[in-house]
Amino acid sequence: MRKILVSSFVAIAILTGCSESSEKTEKEVAQAEVKVEKEASAESKLVDQVKESTSKITEVVKSASSEVASKVVEESKQIAQKGTDAAKSISSKAEVVAKELTDEIVNKTKEAKTSIESSIDNIVETKKDTNVASKGKSLYLKCAGCHGQNGEMKALGKSQVIKGWDKDKVLNALVGYKEGTYGAAMKGVMIAQVSSLSKEDLEVLSEYIASF
Repeated sequence: MRKILVSSFVAIAILTGCSESSEKTEKEVAQAEVKVEKEASAESKLVDQVKESTSKITEVVKSASSEVASKVVEESKQIAQKGTDAAKSISSKAEVVAKELTDEIVNKTKEAKTSIESSIDNIVETKKDTNVASKGKSLYLKCAGCHGQNGEMKALGKSQVIKGWDKDKVLNALVGYKEGTYGAAMKGVMIAQVSSLSKEDLEVLSEYIASF
């Protein structure tokens, strides 16, 4: 009997202890759930705040990017305009310089042309003079036998000394002999000498004799 009572008390004590332990556990679980819910709510609020902040930052960045882009475009336009103005200025100056160079080249070309033409004329005149002198010397060969190599003799001892005569005096005499309007004792001889000469020949011969 005594053993049964002791066992009963032990059983009641265990059941009582279990009941108290169970209630305590349920309270702790409930508190933990409340705590978790609070933490979850706080975490949710934090997430929302982060999302909101991120959205604001994105908007600010977009706005700033748009503003920067606008400024870049504006600056680019200004730079392009300055570049265009500079290019126009350079082009204008280049045209002026090109015109000046062209004018200078044209002037230099004209000067060179004039100089070349003058040189050619001088060469032609020199050659012409050389040809005239050569032809005049050739024409005078048949005169030299009577008048001397330099016109210093009287032809057949009767004519005048022709050395020292100018071109016009010699030419008038030769033309007169050819036409029969000039001459005295030597007229007949001289007509035969000049009859075959052309007017140009007489000009050349007169110029050569005048050079003595």
